[in-house]
Amino acid sequence: MAAEPRSLSVAKDIWLTDSRAYNLIWLGRWMERAEGIARAANTAAQQAQRDGGENALAETLADTANSLGLQLRNPSDAAAELILNNQASSALQCLLKARVTATQVAPVEFMRALSDVILDIETMPPDTLDTPEGVIGIATVVINKVADAGQIIEDQWFGREALSDEETFRRFAQQQQQQQGR
Repeated sequence: MAAEPRSLSVAKDIWLTDSRAYNLIWLGRWMERAEGIARAANTAAQQAQRDGGENALAETLADTANSLGLQLRNPSDAAAELILNNQASSALQCLLKARVTATQVAPVEFMRALSDVILDIETMPPDTLDTPEGVIGIATVVINKVADAGQIIEDQWFGREALSDEETFRRFAQQQQQQQGR
C-alpha cells in the first residue's frame, strides 16, 4: 500500500510541500482580495466621476463598501476604509497580510514588488482619496502592481516546463522509496 504523497515536485530538487502549498494558497487569496477591493473602488470612483455631484464619490464608495461587507459609520470615510484603514478588509491590510504570508514562500523579487505597492499606498498624499481621480489613480497603481507581483510568482514557480506523466510518477516513486527507507 502506497502512502499518500505529502509533497509535489515542481522541478528537479524543488518540492512543493504541504505547508508551502498552503502558504501559496493564502498568498494568492490575500493578493486577489486586495486586487478585488482596488477594482471595486476603481469602478465606484469612475461611476462617481461620470455622475458628478458633490457627494457622488462618497455615495458610490459607501455602496461599494457595504457590498463588500464593511459597516461604515460615515459614508465620507468609505475611500479611506476601502484602501487604507479597515483592519479586516482594506486593500492595504490585505497586502500586509500577503507580505507576512509571502515571507514563507515567495522569492525576493516578489517581496520587493509587494513592498513597493504597500509603500505607494502608505506614502500617498492624504487628500488623494478625496477625488474620484485620486481614488482611480491609487486603485490603478494597486491593480497593476499586484498583477506584476503575481507574474513574478508565476514566472518563479510555474513558468517551468510541465513534467511528463512518466517523470511525475518516477519522482513520486523515488519519494516513496525515500520515505520507506526512513
